[in-house]
Amino acid sequence: MMNPKLYNLFISSQRKLYRFALSLTKDVNDAEDILQDTLLKLWKLREDWGSWENFEAYSMRMIRNEYLNHTKKLKGRVYSSLDDIPEGSEPSQTDTDMTTDHLMFRFNSLTSKLPDIQRNILHLREIEELEYKEIAKVMGITDAQVKVYLYRARQYLKDKVHGKR
Repeated sequence: MMNPKLYNLFISSQRKLYRFALSLTKDVNDAEDILQDTLLKLWKLREDWGSWENFEAYSMRMIRNEYLNHTKKLKGRVYSSLDDIPEGSEPSQTDTDMTTDHLMFRFNSLTSKLPDIQRNILHLREIEELEYKEIAKVMGITDAQVKVYLYRARQYLKDKVHGKR
């Protein structure tokens, strides 16, 4: 018999975990694989779920670790054709979405140049709306380091938008 609280945690956190995995991988299939592997591992650890202080932070940390393992496996991967390159590298050309797509393309282009840790922290704070303490747990760093990395990421984006550096 499954614990209803645990079931609700799984269901309510799935989308957020998927978005986080997608922000790391930039690939829908890889994000789905990472999410599935993580949820499977969480399911196997379900007996210990009551001892987890913060399920969301714990599961995001697992997503991050799974992503790191996944990237080690894919280091030698080479795209064999243009069809294998992840979508989203160029904005769509519809009139109504063109401005939004252009802004998102520009934002993604700028954030892709950030170091991984800054990009991940920026995503966790601005997109996932996690608190500094939760981000620190997910990333395995201190609250102060989270603030420093977040400041540097924001400063970089601000400088690039205003044409500095």
